[in-house]
Amino acid sequence: MFIIFLVTFIGLMGFGIILPLFPFYAERLGAGPEIITLSMAFFSVGQFIAAPFWGRVSDSIGRKKVLVLTLFGSAISYIILAFAPTITTVILSRILSGFMAGNISIAFAYVTDITDNENRSAGLGKVSAGLGLGFMTGPAIGGLLAGNDVANANYILVALSGAGINLIAMLATIFFLKESLPVEDRRPFGSVLNLFEKGTFSPEKTILPLIICGLIFYTAMSLMEAIFPLWSNSIFDYGPTNIGTVFFVLGFIGVVIQGGLIGPMTKVIGERKLVQIASLSVALGLILTGLSSDEVTLWIGLFFYGMGAAIFNPSLSSLISKRAKPYERGKFLGQYQSASAMGRIIGPAFSGVLYANFIASAPLYLGAIVVLPIIVVIANFSLRKPI
Repeated sequence: MFIIFLVTFIGLMGFGIILPLFPFYAERLGAGPEIITLSMAFFSVGQFIAAPFWGRVSDSIGRKKVLVLTLFGSAISYIILAFAPTITTVILSRILSGFMAGNISIAFAYVTDITDNENRSAGLGKVSAGLGLGFMTGPAIGGLLAGNDVANANYILVALSGAGINLIAMLATIFFLKESLPVEDRRPFGSVLNLFEKGTFSPEKTILPLIICGLIFYTAMSLMEAIFPLWSNSIFDYGPTNIGTVFFVLGFIGVVIQGGLIGPMTKVIGERKLVQIASLSVALGLILTGLSSDEVTLWIGLFFYGMGAAIFNPSLSSLISKRAKPYERGKFLGQYQSASAMGRIIGPAFSGVLYANFIASAPLYLGAIVVLPIIVVIANFSLRKPI
């Protein structure tokens, strides 16, 4: 468990390191708010395509090989980003990076391979804590390396650091991570063409409501996250270091909840109610953040937002994994990650437009509205499909 925690931590640190300054990097290349948020969405385009694909591959050849391949590809994407001369090259690098980031579903499938139903939420919480810790330290490191002066930020150093971190994760996987999926539990895909069959990408009816919840939740989250650097720079004059600090705190909240609290919370409350609580918490956080005119209100809003985000992922992932056979977990969790990536495409597609053409906090308010239907979907799912 520790090694997969470490691998996911390092991998997300490599992703998070670019977050505080990517919008300013794209802005330097001549992009406006609408194009900047769309550029961020292209990362999720790659992830949307890749997550179920990598999940299906890992169900057939094992988790470790897929993790090694995708971490190497992610490192290449950051090298391309470091020397991107145009916004088109930036977009291509983000698509490649997103395609390789589809491996998050593999990390979750790995945990479901080595845990039973009773301890699955706690196990998924621990690997989610690795993601949260990487998401916490990555932006902080990126902000420190870039500096707080937007005009003179060192983008090349930050992007190359992201590449180096992914290579370290790849080496850790090669030398220290044991394969979790026994050969007898694998499902050969026959020819490569079978990887692209409809079932790889189309969720079954038993998990479709849960997949819809993932789509809704991450649409709401990305409406905020895509615009937050520009929004906070406009409202509070935040630069890369300040923004990195915000993501650091959000990651810290995630580590505390996912690393230690999610297991006991699940035993007392249950996954379904936790998903509903997470949705309410994020809605409240987005409203408070959007209304904030002082930093106290801002941080209260960010706390509720971070708490909801931390609770949601391990809870919903556990619900999905419990409906899958061993050879289906990679595929099912890949479909969930794909739906989450679609949410991260939809959110940024509207976020920049709302920010540029309406009030600055419009994306945050819309996110608060969008996330609320999850409460109804989960309630209906509980009545029809008891777990």
